Amino acid sequence: MTQGHLVASLFAAYFFGFGLFLPFFPVVLRDSGLSPGEIGTLLSLPMLVRLAANPLVGALADRFATPRVAVSVLSALSAALFLAFFLASGFWAYAVLLVAVALVWSPLIPIEDAVAARLDREGKGQYGRMRLWGSISFIAANLVGGTAAASAHAAPAVIGGIAAGLVVSALVGLKLTVPSAREAERGPDDEHRVEGRAKPGMGFLLVVVGAGILQGSHGAYYGFSALFWEAEGFGGLAVGILWGLGVTTEIVLFAFAGSVGARIGSLGILGVGAGAAILRWVLFAQVSGPLATGSLQLLHGLSFGATHLGAVAYVAARAPRRWAGFSQGLLSMVFGFFTALASALAGLLYQSGPSLAFQAMAAMAALGTLLLATGALLPGERRRAPAA
Repeated sequence: MTQGHLVASLFAAYFFGFGLFLPFFPVVLRDSGLSPGEIGTLLSLPMLVRLAANPLVGALADRFATPRVAVSVLSALSAALFLAFFLASGFWAYAVLLVAVALVWSPLIPIEDAVAARLDREGKGQYGRMRLWGSISFIAANLVGGTAAASAHAAPAVIGGIAAGLVVSALVGLKLTVPSAREAERGPDDEHRVEGRAKPGMGFLLVVVGAGILQGSHGAYYGFSALFWEAEGFGGLAVGILWGLGVTTEIVLFAFAGSVGARIGSLGILGVGAGAAILRWVLFAQVSGPLATGSLQLLHGLSFGATHLGAVAYVAARAPRRWAGFSQGLLSMVFGFFTALASALAGLLYQSGPSLAFQAMAAMAALGTLLLATGALLPGERRRAPAA
């Protein structure tokens, strides 16, 4: 099995757990007797913690560890913490565990993104082809979680499934032979060289913040889409299918990411994601029925997938290679900051009216698009950034 196959397996293992956590952990919290406001606050905690955890752990991994050690240790610790939810109850116990989870679970993705981007640059695999297995696994988790949510065993299935995916991640990580970021650097000047381009400036900052706001606009969706659809009459399995349907377009995008990126570049991919996000959140609370709701879900692959793919490629093309994990951790920090704000805001607005929460997300997406466009038009950013 090649290193590319192993990284694809890591994405699959991680996103199986994530596909359970995002739509159905709010259901677990609700079944524990927590209010929408408490749920929004709890969901925002790990997003806030990862603001520091992702770049810090990424920097430590770049400096002191190989991907093998980093992935295996973080996965094992995360699995143990999720299993501890079986022994916990109440807002404060959940809060402590979610903070601890964020310290070790959240950094896995930027570390894996950095490894996948490096393999892509070295011609040992395509980022999109590796990442799509995470999306496929995410869909499988949506269906498993949806079935469980329709029964009386939501908590054991959701928490146990997340822990199982992390155990697999720890075992697969042991087989990685990819060298550390410092071992892989090409020369002593790598720390200051940014892929033959000028050092990042204001345009770079605006693009990254704009992309972060676009990703943050998914906060209401992550926290309350399952509850919103249940109130609209959709059963647990139907909710899982809707989430899976949204990720289907991610898979298509990631499969053709190389050819798409060659045509429009990472900034172009980000623009596609921005337009899809605005349209999606404007319409989200306005449509009803299986056909309209399902059709709108197809935009997820663009609003999330294109934004993620474009941002990861944009940062990877400009970051010094020796700080690959740290750079992706910083990007993840920006994503987490705005998603945490959006989740907390959505929790407050959802209590007043579900449509208000999603209208606020549409406004966020519009702001992110404006910053993205401004940054892309500044001198030094007009040249297309490579897709990977």
